Amino acid sequence: MSAAQALLIGCGAAVGLGLFLLLRTALVTEQPRLPDALARLDGRALIGSVRPVEETGDRWAQAAGRAGAWAAARLPTIGLQAPGSALALIGWTPAGYAVRKIGMALFGAAFVPLLTAVLGVAGVRLPVVVPVAGSLALAAGLFLVVNLIVRDQAAEARGQMRRALCSYLDLVSLRRDASEGPTMALERAAALGDGWVFGRISDALVTARLAGDPPWEGLRRLAADSGVGELADVADIAAVAAQEGASIAPTLRARAQSLRVQLLAEEEARANTDSEKLTAPVALLSIAFLLLFLYPALARLMAS
Repeated sequence: MSAAQALLIGCGAAVGLGLFLLLRTALVTEQPRLPDALARLDGRALIGSVRPVEETGDRWAQAAGRAGAWAAARLPTIGLQAPGSALALIGWTPAGYAVRKIGMALFGAAFVPLLTAVLGVAGVRLPVVVPVAGSLALAAGLFLVVNLIVRDQAAEARGQMRRALCSYLDLVSLRRDASEGPTMALERAAALGDGWVFGRISDALVTARLAGDPPWEGLRRLAADSGVGELADVADIAAVAAQEGASIAPTLRARAQSLRVQLLAEEEARANTDSEKLTAPVALLSIAFLLLFLYPALARLMAS
């Protein structure tokens, strides 16, 4: 192996490792830290504001320091608004969001010139316009990829909340069957779960209690912040029970069942869509196998 080939392989491996680590870090959903939970209990806004880095659990924001807060403050000036509700749902901060976008864009801008230099060492010469245009295109593409990551992760988080909400509704109905009041039933049912969804619900209920509001107001605020409208339905049902003294256990169980049916229908529709996407690749693979099978006979026929 020549020195040029060894350099080419080493540079390619380094670039590939850097791309893997960058995308892996961008795709990982941050776990909430204790200061974040205490901030929610105190009622401090988590959405639409840039908090100090040391109060966040976003590794990208922590690594960027004050530069991340500066970048987040400059995004609206260029017409880009951070999706606050989606970021809070997946555990990102506006500073981390801005740093991810800038970091991905810088990586895209540097990747093509680096690849061009590696090819130049290997003896492949490209016109100047190719690395320049490639750098701009890749930087713009990776800059926008962050928005797609946020959208997909937020959609997945909302799906998890809706699935966990089915169990929460069943637990609340059981608490109501045990003659507990609406407030007690909502809070104790949330305390039974150990997932992050139950943690968010419990935080919303405790925040409402500390603010002197009824618990269903906390659920309504959580529904508005997360985009999960089914939480608002639970709040409406609990408010009716508190005001009119109605028995809501059957209503909660019926709502949980209807939500399960809705989620199952969405899963079936998604599975059908994925199956349809496989039709073309399978057909092309069958055609390729058929051509490979017929090639010897066709070659002998054409040679004769």
